[in-house]
Amino acid sequence: MQAAAENDDYGWLVGIDWATDAHEVCILTPSRELVTQRKVEHNGPAIAGFLDQLTRLCEGQAARVAIAIPRGAVVESLVERGFHVYAINPKQLDRFRDRHTVAGAKDDRRDAFALADSLRTDRPCFRQVRVDDPLVIQLREMSRVDDDLAEDMNRLTNRLREQLHLLIAA
Repeated sequence: MQAAAENDDYGWLVGIDWATDAHEVCILTPSRELVTQRKVEHNGPAIAGFLDQLTRLCEGQAARVAIAIPRGAVVESLVERGFHVYAINPKQLDRFRDRHTVAGAKDDRRDAFALADSLRTDRPCFRQVRVDDPLVIQLREMSRVDDDLAEDMNRLTNRLREQLHLLIAA
């Protein structure tokens, strides 16, 4: 993890509340000025457009952008483009949300703002996402293949057993 002093020069703090249909995005300056708050549809062109907009905003200096996101498929794309992405547990987000309202109701816009704002105030509570070592990625994929093969073997064994029972019964 990078030292906090290295990350103090972020020019933009971004909160992304990941959803099924559309994602709520909030971009703040370090002084808590709202740059933009908007929805990004959950499709390839819309997400690519948002990433391009974010790249233009930071003038190609992706390392000056800190992004808080609870989860989602876009995380790897953000990291690959050089943005500093911070993962947060949804339970932590729930606690950060309580700072901004006591209503307790889930609101995607408020959650995106709470994510961006909490990066400003509580960055040590976040874990910076790093691209995994290629060997770890390969090991993870091989593990998935092993699971798939074990499932296939179990299914085929059950089919063979059923066929044997049918032959014996006939």
